[in-house]
Amino acid sequence: MNKVKIRIRDIDLAKAEIALRRAAARAQKIAEETHTPLVVYEGGRVVKKFPGKKRASQPG
Repeated sequence: MNKVKIRIRDIDLAKAEIALRRAAARAQKIAEETHTPLVVYEGGRVVKKFPGKKRASQPG
């Protein structure tokens, strides 16, 4: 997939995506360390996931 560069004039808005990705990665790491579910919005639904647990029946 090709990434499209979009020029944003507001510096804070330009860096928001990077900050959100960093926060999501940190939240996943904390959830994994504390054995708590990670609540995400996926496929139009709010879903609880347990990071770090891989089951044979789940793809990926």
